[in-house]
Amino acid sequence: MKVIFLGTSSGMPTLKRNVTSIALIFINSNKLWLWDCGEGTQQQIQKTSLKLSKLEKIFISHLHGDHLFGLPGLLASRGLRGGKIQQKVQIFGPEDLDIYLKETLNITKTYIPYDIEIKIIPPNLSAGIIWEDEEYIVRYTEVNHNIKTYAYSVEEKKDRSHFLIDKARRLNIPPGPIYRTLKEGKTLELPNGRIFQGKNFLNKIEKGRKIVFCGDTTYGENSVFLAKDADLLIHEATFSQQEEEIAQRNFHSTTTMAARVAKEAQVKQLILTHISPRYSSNDNKSVISEKDLLAEAQSIFPQTLLAEDFMEYVI
Repeated sequence: MKVIFLGTSSGMPTLKRNVTSIALIFINSNKLWLWDCGEGTQQQIQKTSLKLSKLEKIFISHLHGDHLFGLPGLLASRGLRGGKIQQKVQIFGPEDLDIYLKETLNITKTYIPYDIEIKIIPPNLSAGIIWEDEEYIVRYTEVNHNIKTYAYSVEEKKDRSHFLIDKARRLNIPPGPIYRTLKEGKTLELPNGRIFQGKNFLNKIEKGRKIVFCGDTTYGENSVFLAKDADLLIHEATFSQQEEEIAQRNFHSTTTMAARVAKEAQVKQLILTHISPRYSSNDNKSVISEKDLLAEAQSIFPQTLLAEDFMEYVI
């Protein structure tokens, strides 16, 4: 899996950062999911190798415009690309997301030539499972913001292992479907009576990967619980620790709040995003730089990176 940061600014775009949207790419299947869809997301996608035709799911954290205004335009542009009938897009998010999208498309007389399925998180539930199949499960939890807001986790259900293909070849086990049997850890009997245990051809068994996205929020135990043992935590860090009072007043996180979540959840990697324009302003009036923001977080959780637009991270 790979993450591409399409927008990393809070509130409004800057010359170097667009507003929030993050792409999750499943490399083997080339599937594309999005977390949030701020204004200009479709233009950001055009600057990458991502294809809207591969878009399957969009998870909206909350209904503030810098996380949402790009959604109608992106869906409309996807429909204008023509070609073969495109697959359905599923959109997940808080109450009234369906009203916003349907009314916007209706008022603008926008025709979408493919199916859209909108799944609303029940407002009376603070946590749960929003989607799953045989391979992955997506969980949500409500977080602390000034409107209904959710964080999401994407988890692989099955542990991963490495198939010892060289060992199979040395034992003259013929390739093809037989290798699949061994990869699944099953017992294999060849026509000549030789028997092999699939578990003996697997090593480096690793726990299924887990990625967590925490959009706008202050520090909260729900975030820590959702992020527990994640391979990657993407967490908003709108403000410096020096402006904690402003952060609390606006229901946002500081760099150190995000780092605290990562440390308590024992994640492997933290990436900060949703950076206030005040720290990347061209007027040079800010006494706090983006390097300072990173240093603040790393003082608590060393395995921290500061996201930039088009930054990629492979899990």
